[in-house]
Amino acid sequence: MSLPYTALHTFHLVVRFGTLKQTAEHLKLTESAVSHQIKRLEDKLGYALFYKSGRQLKPTPEGAQLAQELEQPFDHIDQVLLNKRPHSHNTITLYCLPSLLEPWLLPRLLAFKETNPSLELVIRYHSSAPEYLDEHSVRIGSHEANTSSPYSLKRLFSGETVPVCSPIYLSQHPTLDTTEGLLNATLLHDHSSASWEQWFTQSGHLLEQSASLIYEDFHLLKMATLAAQGVALCPEALIRQDLEMGTLVSLSEQKGNLGRYYGIEHNRYAHSNVRHLVASLT
Repeated sequence: MSLPYTALHTFHLVVRFGTLKQTAEHLKLTESAVSHQIKRLEDKLGYALFYKSGRQLKPTPEGAQLAQELEQPFDHIDQVLLNKRPHSHNTITLYCLPSLLEPWLLPRLLAFKETNPSLELVIRYHSSAPEYLDEHSVRIGSHEANTSSPYSLKRLFSGETVPVCSPIYLSQHPTLDTTEGLLNATLLHDHSSASWEQWFTQSGHLLEQSASLIYEDFHLLKMATLAAQGVALCPEALIRQDLEMGTLVSLSEQKGNLGRYYGIEHNRYAHSNVRHLVASLT
């Protein structure tokens, strides 16, 4: 079966923009022309690609599966055709969570640079990562057990957490070795109260106190914990040195955020330099 390239690309854009109007404006066509291309493609395929949800078009299950297969190839083609200043093949951009920079990424990059001195590495915050990762970029962040990604995703290490506090806070709250003691402690939260709620549920307890101290990322959460502000669920892999030095104290062997892990993503069409970097990090 021969499928029209133009209609496939138009379908890809409708999924991205969610409306015929925006797609038509992007392609400098009429909405009728865009609609005709989608109808032509549906006739060829033999099934519907969209359904209406208010003013937006949502892909059907079949449409969503097709869109997923087309996303990276068409994004790659669009970038190659529209990028007037091609990215240097010797430059790799890394979008990384701030909490991973000092304890994990930077020591490994130093070793990588020693054996690859001609490569330029640009490090940016994970939050500034673009929607589309080109073939010269990687993204390093946390993922839940059931995470799916349109990119190649490789596991780095566990992100499961343990409850910890500073020795000073522990001396002020000697009952923290019990679940009841933790329920009455000042709990520090990362993003939301969900992690602590799940942790207590695992042990058959209900967390009734509302979240009063929420930190945007682990780095801020750890600083608050070291400053004796309360008890936090911290990724064990990122605080081993603090536990060994005694600046943080583990309060329970029960893990939280079960299944969470840190991973590195890259485009399936990644440049060989990017693949070389990923291999060195994994």
